[in-house]
Amino acid sequence: MFERDLFGIASPLNNDTYFYGQDRMNLISSLYGKYKQGEQAGLFGLRRIGKTSVLNLLQIRIEQDGGAVVYFDCSQYHHQRWSSFLHQIVIEIEKKYKKVQTEDDKTMIPEDFSLPKPASRYSEAKAAKSFEEDIAALSDVLGARILLIFDEVENISYTTSPSENWKTGNDALFFWQSIRSIIQTNNTLFSFIIAGVNPKCVELSQINGYDNPIFGMLRPQYVTLFNLQDVKNMVSGIGGHSGLYFDEEIYSKLVEDYGGHPFLIRQVCSRINTELLERGEERPYTVSKYSYQKNAENYRLEMAGVIEQILGVLETYYPEEFELLKRLAIDGRTAFKKVLGGRENAIVHLLGYCLIERVEDDYFVRIKSIEDYLKNKYYYEKTATTQDQIREEVRSRRERIELILRDIVFHNMQSQYGKKAKERLTTYISGTNDQTQLKRMRDVPFNQALKELYFNQLKFIMGKDWKMYQNIFPDKVKFEQFFDVINNNRIDAHAKDIDEEDYAVLQIAFKYFEKALSDYL
Repeated sequence: MFERDLFGIASPLNNDTYFYGQDRMNLISSLYGKYKQGEQAGLFGLRRIGKTSVLNLLQIRIEQDGGAVVYFDCSQYHHQRWSSFLHQIVIEIEKKYKKVQTEDDKTMIPEDFSLPKPASRYSEAKAAKSFEEDIAALSDVLGARILLIFDEVENISYTTSPSENWKTGNDALFFWQSIRSIIQTNNTLFSFIIAGVNPKCVELSQINGYDNPIFGMLRPQYVTLFNLQDVKNMVSGIGGHSGLYFDEEIYSKLVEDYGGHPFLIRQVCSRINTELLERGEERPYTVSKYSYQKNAENYRLEMAGVIEQILGVLETYYPEEFELLKRLAIDGRTAFKKVLGGRENAIVHLLGYCLIERVEDDYFVRIKSIEDYLKNKYYYEKTATTQDQIREEVRSRRERIELILRDIVFHNMQSQYGKKAKERLTTYISGTNDQTQLKRMRDVPFNQALKELYFNQLKFIMGKDWKMYQNIFPDKVKFEQFFDVINNNRIDAHAKDIDEEDYAVLQIAFKYFEKALSDYL
């Protein structure tokens, strides 16, 4: 009756039907063991790596064994103050486990049980004490240690939260002080897991000059990438339910291209599945290695949006680590080691994510599609070491900006002036002394006439109709200044050298235009 794309499922898993990866099963067992011992845990990894699926299956295992666990997506709670969030925690525990008892229920709260309701109990002065009383009462009535899972923990962490009270204020300090003080007194009541992209929240020693309550409190664990066998099990297992089979060599190529990142691999297989459905291929169907090789580049290009999402948090909140990853991808291993300068602690997270891999004395980007993405997106940030390389960089970056500006001018003038666009263009430059140029422009169509413009004339033309361009370049003065910097440093055209200071200014000018024109690049 219908086809369902099993590879395209993007939501976190709530059962083990499509859960793969032996290391992940071991990880669930490790987290479960910490819960049973009353220990705290931290689970970290890249976006879309499967953290939430691991946490969902952990919850199932705990509840099947008679335990209690409540999951909190911190992106929904950072707008609350620390005291209000503590109150919300006990409310959510009571709400989840207060139900009509059945024979199958191993953990529940009787209907006649009720926590004190006044919100005034969770004022800043009383919140910590009230939370201790309520969590003790809940643990007692449940007859089990309660596991609190704080996912997307960056949202309630110092320096990374979207809300100022957590980001720069003391909410993170007071919240974790309240949690830690109870655990130190009695670890039978509850334990917690924090999950996110980066364990920065437990690595900062201080919050606003005070000791960070959870500094060094737990050892971060990472959700790692799949190995070859895991990839084969996942792709063949899901494919088998869809009547889709793969040549053996494809599994190795998927690991090489996507490093064993399960979500990226499933998305590629989803694309393959969709193409076959669109062609009306009958099932069962075997995807050949030649078919994959033929389309591999297209698949990598289509994954650019997913890769951008995966790297987005790293780029936004942890720019130093992102910059190191870029340097390795763009400049290579030798240049990377020079930048690293022996600071092994600076790449601990990148190694944990399995984004980079150390082999003997060298480092490699493990996921080829991410390496290619960074090379293409930041091509012009490749470190130039000779004057010839600098001249080539200047030429290619200027030409790319020039082509886009000409295209924007063409569409804007054609939209604004229609058939009179060429007449308007020639009127703008008729005051110049270059009559030969003007004659050439009058003898050709509008799109050809634009090609006759010199680079510096683009600034003049755009200035005449500035309202059409101010959404792209809000600051006209800055636009003109950086335009002149690029135009005045045409070192490639004159085989000139450039000194370090002028090169640095030119880099700023290029980046200004490339950022403004990013939607067109």
